[in-house]
Amino acid sequence: MDLLLVFLAVAALLALAWLLIPYFNWRDVDSKAIETHISRTSFELVPGGLVPPAWKAPELSLSVVVPAFNEEYRLPQMLEETLTYLEARAATGPTGAFSFEVIVVDDGSRDGTYSAALASQMAASERLGRSRSGQLRVIQLSANRGKGFAVRVGMLAARGRLLLMADADGATNIRDLERLERALDQHAGGNTEIAFGSRHHLHDDALQRRSFVRNLLMMGFHFVVWCLVGGPIHDTQCGFKLFHAGVGKHLFSSLHLYRWAFDIEIVILARFLGKAVAEVPVTFVDMPGSKLNLVTDAMTMLRDIVLVRFLYTFGVWRPAALLR
Repeated sequence: MDLLLVFLAVAALLALAWLLIPYFNWRDVDSKAIETHISRTSFELVPGGLVPPAWKAPELSLSVVVPAFNEEYRLPQMLEETLTYLEARAATGPTGAFSFEVIVVDDGSRDGTYSAALASQMAASERLGRSRSGQLRVIQLSANRGKGFAVRVGMLAARGRLLLMADADGATNIRDLERLERALDQHAGGNTEIAFGSRHHLHDDALQRRSFVRNLLMMGFHFVVWCLVGGPIHDTQCGFKLFHAGVGKHLFSSLHLYRWAFDIEIVILARFLGKAVAEVPVTFVDMPGSKLNLVTDAMTMLRDIVLVRFLYTFGVWRPAALLR
C-alpha cells in the first residue's frame, strides 16, 4: 500500500511538472533580453537596437516575418516567390509608396537553413539594392525555442506599419496578403486590426484526404479550442496572419506560449485587448514535410491550451499592454 501511494505521488508530481513546462519555459526566456537568444544576424546588430522603441513610427509599409526550423530546402522557393511579388508591388506604384522587409527567423535549425536564407539575401540584395524599396534580414536563434518564440522575435524586430506572419513552406500564396489587407480596410476605424488567413472553406476536401485518426484528432482539437477559448474563429492555426503594427507588437510582447499553441494565446490576448479578428479565406496547398507529430504535439497543444486558459482566468498571466 505504501509503495502504491509513493508511486501515485511521484506520478502526480511528474504530471504537474509536465503541465507547468510552458510556464517555466516562459519564466526562463522572458527573464532575458531578446538579444541573448540570438547567435548571429545577417545585419549589424547594435546592442539594444533590435526592437524599435514603442514610440517610434514605422519605417516601412510591410514586414513579413518568416519563422523557419530546418527549412533548408523549402525556404528558398518561398522567399523567391515572396520577394518577387513584393518587388513587383513596389515597382508598380509611385517611388517610395510601398516599402517592405522580409525577416527570416531561424529557430535554431540543425541544417543549412541560415545559409540558405543568406544565399537568398545575397541574390535579393542585387535586385533590391537598386530600388531600395525592400530588404531581407536573417536572424538565427541560439537554440530551438518554438515557432511562437521565433515569430515573437521577428514581430518585435519588425519596422512595418503592417506585420504579416507567413510560413516558410509557402503553403499559402503570398498574393493572398491582398485579401487580408482588404479585410482590414473594410473595418478601418473599428476594433478589427487583425486578420487571420483561414482554411475553413477547404474543410470538406481536407476531411476526405486525411486519415480517420488525423480527422479524429483535428476534430478533438477544434472542440477543445471551442470549449476553452470560444468562437467564432474556425481556423486558429493557419500560418498566415496580418496585424496592424501597434496591435501586433502588443500581442507578441505579451506572448507566453512559444510552441504550437501560441496562435490560441493570440486569440485570447486579442480579446483581452478588445480587438476583433477578421477571418479571411486563403488558398492553401498541403506541403510535404510537416514537422507536426499528431500524437505528441496534439498532447502538448492540449496541455498548453488548458494551461493558458487557467493562468489567464486567474490573472497569473495578463497582456503586457494592460500592465503599463
